[in-house]
Amino acid sequence: MDGSSEPKYDLVVPGASALLQSLRGVGYSPWAAVADLIDNSITAGARRIHVNFVWRGPSSFVRILDDGHGMDQTELTAAMRPGSMSPLERRSTADLGRFGLGLKTASLSQCRILTVISKKNAEVTARRWDLDYVAQVDKWRLLVGPPDESGDEAQIPEAFTSGTLVLWSRMDRLVGSAPHDDPAARARFFETARLVERHLAMIFHRFLEGARPRLQLFFNGEDQKSRILPWDPFMQLHPATSATPAERITHPNGDVEVQGYVLPHKDMLTPDEFEAGGGPEGWLAHQGFFIYRNRRLLVPGGWPLLGTGRKWTRDDVHRLARIRLDLPNSSDADWKIDIKKSAAVPPSELRPRLRGLAERVRAHAREVFAHRGGRGTRSPSEVIRAWTSTHLEEGITYRIDRGHPSVRRVLDAAGDQRRVVEEMLTVIESTVPVQRIWLDTAERGDVPHAETSDELSADLSVSLRSLYMYMLGELRLTSTEARRRLLAIEPFSRFPASVCSLPDTLG
Repeated sequence: MDGSSEPKYDLVVPGASALLQSLRGVGYSPWAAVADLIDNSITAGARRIHVNFVWRGPSSFVRILDDGHGMDQTELTAAMRPGSMSPLERRSTADLGRFGLGLKTASLSQCRILTVISKKNAEVTARRWDLDYVAQVDKWRLLVGPPDESGDEAQIPEAFTSGTLVLWSRMDRLVGSAPHDDPAARARFFETARLVERHLAMIFHRFLEGARPRLQLFFNGEDQKSRILPWDPFMQLHPATSATPAERITHPNGDVEVQGYVLPHKDMLTPDEFEAGGGPEGWLAHQGFFIYRNRRLLVPGGWPLLGTGRKWTRDDVHRLARIRLDLPNSSDADWKIDIKKSAAVPPSELRPRLRGLAERVRAHAREVFAHRGGRGTRSPSEVIRAWTSTHLEEGITYRIDRGHPSVRRVLDAAGDQRRVVEEMLTVIESTVPVQRIWLDTAERGDVPHAETSDELSADLSVSLRSLYMYMLGELRLTSTEARRRLLAIEPFSRFPASVCSLPDTLG
């Protein structure tokens, strides 16, 4: 074949109705769909975005209005074209898009009519996709103007010099044909709206934070009471949160920044703080990596392909571990960012570094979880524990630490009965109900009961005073040294106020 000649080909045009119906099956949740539209608004320079869920039975609709720079007729028609921009094209470093499909796939996953009205240079343009009309003609006909029945909801306010309004109507997925006076359908509609609001507070929290935030989001209202407040998954302002230093990992298509956080134990939080800290999906779901792209959250937790052999799973003992990971949009292909912008897979060459950091954060989170926040003044590694664990090929074994001052005191005082005491300790060690403890932990979402208040129980108070007296009398320590040692011994390390209040002498 002559290299300059045109190859033979067949022109294959996708069926309009079939392709648009197929795009509905991408798998967007309502909050992921709304977030995709907000991405477009942010990229368009919007500073204020209004999201409204309006219940009217079969005529219910969702409306997203922004004050961005808007689109003219040519730009809007191009934006409504499926695949309006190739994912291979180079984008602005601040662009939150990638595939040129988000506006269409996100919207049509929730509704049968997608209308977009945009204002630019004082001109207002409207275009819409109507799936029922496309099914009737089976042609790529983008309709001009909003639906006849849309009314005021398809109007951009006069006060907006520019901006874009996206309207979802005929919402078969969320509403169907439920009548206006169906209380169950109405409740489901607004429960979905509540979940959307909570997810937006998480997905865009870094845009919403600060005294002068980059973005203001309003939900079902116009006043400040309707403004969505950011949800910080790392509880950075809480004094009991600990963080690793931020690390920058060099990569050919864009450096990655990563930082680990261990959140406070439940005992260190008020009930409201604990409830808020769980986020939209709860403590268990939100452990692990929070992956951001241009500061926009993609993945709200999980341990992506980091386990050696068996994959790491979400479990209670690591629920306090969260890791922030920032990507630039130049690394989308390396991280396999999906159309919904809700999944990311770390490149193989970065996994060892990420695994090392994750292991350190998980180990610290395990320590905090198991020892209820470590109320003592020392770090977890300095506290003398009553129990130790040893990792063997056949599994983990748990042993009572004979060096713990309370245990050692009994052994030293046992004399001829020391062998009997050792036998008792061996029996206790051999019968630790590990499986029962694990089941109780998994079922209740907490560790078994222990001292949790700031005040010692009566029994533990007696033990504290007895050990303190032993240190002063038998060991001949000063009161200052005795209190210092008690602050490093479990469980007394969790009650520094009680230890420090011990008198210099005990009668």
